[in-house]
Amino acid sequence: QTIADGAELAASKASVEVNGVKYRFRIRRYDTGLSPSIAVRNVRKAIADGAAAIVDEGTGVDASWQIARDKDIPLAVTYQGGEGLVDAAKRPNVFRVAPTDHGISYRLAEYVIPKKLKVALITDDSSYGQEGAKALDEAFSQNPESVAVKLTVPADSPDLAPQVLRARRAGATGLLVWAQPTTIAGVLSAARSSGWKVPVFTPPTGEDPLVRQQLANHPEWVNGLTFASGRPTAEVGAGPFLAFQRDLENRFGVQLVGVKTSNGAQVVQPPDYAMYSYDFVNVLAAAIQRAGGVSDRKKVLAALNQVSVAGANGDQRGFNERNHEGVVDDDVYFAKFEDMTYKPVKDDPLSATLVPIEQRR
Repeated sequence: QTIADGAELAASKASVEVNGVKYRFRIRRYDTGLSPSIAVRNVRKAIADGAAAIVDEGTGVDASWQIARDKDIPLAVTYQGGEGLVDAAKRPNVFRVAPTDHGISYRLAEYVIPKKLKVALITDDSSYGQEGAKALDEAFSQNPESVAVKLTVPADSPDLAPQVLRARRAGATGLLVWAQPTTIAGVLSAARSSGWKVPVFTPPTGEDPLVRQQLANHPEWVNGLTFASGRPTAEVGAGPFLAFQRDLENRFGVQLVGVKTSNGAQVVQPPDYAMYSYDFVNVLAAAIQRAGGVSDRKKVLAALNQVSVAGANGDQRGFNERNHEGVVDDDVYFAKFEDMTYKPVKDDPLSATLVPIEQRR
C-alpha cells in the first residue's frame, strides 16, 4: 500500500510536455499477495493494459523481468534488496530505489561486530529470509568468531521458542533476525517471555507495523529492537522529507501503526518506503521528457540511464549504464525502538547526524 501511495503521489504531480503534448500519469494497482506466480501474471496484465513502466516491491522479479524486457518496459524494485534482482548488464530494464541486502548486511556487520557480541544469525525460509541469509554469510565471512550459530526457522511457525532456546544455548549474546515481520515478532516474544534480554537487530522489516501490532500487549518487548534501513533524511536536513510526508498524508491520510505510546498517543509510520516509489516515478517522468514521449520505449529505457532528480528526502536519485541502484550502500542507518516509536541511534556516525522523525499523534 505505501509503495503504491508514493507512486500515485508522484504521478499526480508529474508534468511532462513534449511538442505541445502534455502527458498525464495514471497508476494502476495490482496486488501480488507476495506470490511470485501472481506477480508474473500481474506484469503480463500490466503490459497488456499499456503500462509505460512497472513499480514492484520485488516479488517474482526473477521471472517477470524478462517479460517486461521483451517489451522494453522498465521495471523498478522499491523494496526487496536481493543481490541478484538488479544487474545493469544482464537485466538492463530493471532498476532499484531501495537499500540493497548487500548494503544492509555489511552495515549490520560493521555495527554489531565492534560490540563484541556473539551473534545468532536467524533467517526464515521465505525468499526474503533466504536472500538475507546469503547477504549475512558474505558480510560476516571475515569475522566468523562473531557468529554463535546460524538458524533457519519456518516463516509461518506459531512458536519459535525452541529455536531461540537453541541460540541461547549456543552462547549467543545478540540476535540478528533477517525475516518477515511475523518471524521477528515471534523471536522477540520467545526471547522476552523467557526473560532473555538479549539485544535484537534486524533489516528494514523490523520497523514494519506488523511487528508492533503483534506485540501490542507487551510493548516493553519491542524496546531496544534495532533495525537497519535507508536513511529517511539527507544532509540538507529533515525539511524535504517532512514536506513529502505532509503531502502524502494530505492525499491518503495518516498511516497509523495500530498501537499507542505509554501516554496514549497514536503512533504513525513514517513513509520511508513510499519515498522510494515516489522518487522512481519522478525519475521516469524526467526520462520520458528527455526521450520525447513514450512512443519509443527503447529511448525511454536509455534516458533512465541519463537523468537524475531531487528525491523526496533531498538526495539525488538517478541511474547510469553501469549502475541501476538508486540508493548507495553508505546511506544505511540504524534506529532503535523505545515506547513503540524509534529514533536514530547515537553510537553510529551516520545515524547520529540524523534528525528523529516525529511519530506520535
